[in-house]
Amino acid sequence: MNKKIINNAISAYLWLAILLILPSKKENINHPFIKNHAKTALFIHFLMLISYLTFVTYWLFWNFYINNFWLELWLNHIIVWSIFFILFWFLIFWVFKAYSWNEFSILDIATISKTDKIIEFKNSNLNEQWILTIILSLIPFLWFTIKWKFKNYKSPILENNIKLNLIISFIISLLFVYLKSNLWLIFVLWYIIFIVYYSILIVIRKSVITFNLNKIKTFEELYILYISLIKYLYNYFSWKTFVNLEDLKNQVKNKIIQKNDIDKQYLSNLKESKLPDFIAYIPIINLISLFDINSKNRFHIVNWIILTIICVIFYYFWLNNYLILVLFPIFFGIWYLKNIEYKFPFLFDIYNLFSFIFSKIFGFWKKVKEMKNEVREVNFSIEEEKSEI
Repeated sequence: MNKKIINNAISAYLWLAILLILPSKKENINHPFIKNHAKTALFIHFLMLISYLTFVTYWLFWNFYINNFWLELWLNHIIVWSIFFILFWFLIFWVFKAYSWNEFSILDIATISKTDKIIEFKNSNLNEQWILTIILSLIPFLWFTIKWKFKNYKSPILENNIKLNLIISFIISLLFVYLKSNLWLIFVLWYIIFIVYYSILIVIRKSVITFNLNKIKTFEELYILYISLIKYLYNYFSWKTFVNLEDLKNQVKNKIIQKNDIDKQYLSNLKESKLPDFIAYIPIINLISLFDINSKNRFHIVNWIILTIICVIFYYFWLNNYLILVLFPIFFGIWYLKNIEYKFPFLFDIYNLFSFIFSKIFGFWKKVKEMKNEVREVNFSIEEEKSEI
């Protein structure tokens, strides 16, 4: 073991990594052992910098703090110091590895932190079409409009990429809505870098990054779970026959499938839409879709009515930033245009509730009006009592 090489490898973790990565004519600096440790050190230092920018410079959770009598702790400080503590432990661990002449790479962080079960690198022999499809699956919003083309392909890579895409897009949107700073731009930049890196990896090296996000529920799965939980608690507290949650989920899922089949059959008997389907999800222009409310596109027009009401509420209360969140259901609707019976989870239930209330109120007033206009004939008879003489 060369002591100079070991010392140089250790010094990489003392904020000298970027200097040791640069090409050098000196053997004790240009050694592969030093380069590997310098890359790992630079990665850890970079994570520290991002954490500092996120929680200290841009003050992500700017108004959240814990005030317990004499103790006042800001959430940003708690998070950043927790991250720094973990990363500092990684630095110490890698210094020990360098001292012991053990080579370690960035990918070994995944093994230590158990994230190797979430992220996995695999070699593949994908054709050009599937390479482009996988890359597009990571682009925010765009993928939601073309997913129907690959609906019958049960690809775990595509499904997990879409979930990752949705999660990151939603986080960036929330940062844009709630923060006045430009922190969301940093996340956009890093996501773009990740997509470029992923594209190079899959095009040149034919390697695919697999994200194990199977435990993250889709909106449809969350909706089924929500309905099942309500029935589950209702059965328990009303002393009805107890049914396991998993059985309830299956029952709810089957009922939704049956209801969708009935709705599809009903809509199939209606007339064809005179307008292109996608117009229902284009703001302002979609006003003309109301003329097609009794067509096969009825449910998508109802979906648009819900979105329009939400947009009006945001605009009326000066919540213009929140309009970016409306993009998600818009693109979901475009995603499911081929599915004529598609209804927004949760939102369509609110529409049904108000529709039911208005129908009852309208029916009540109609009945009152009919009763008011009803003419009743009443016959009175007067009997004269005969007097005896």
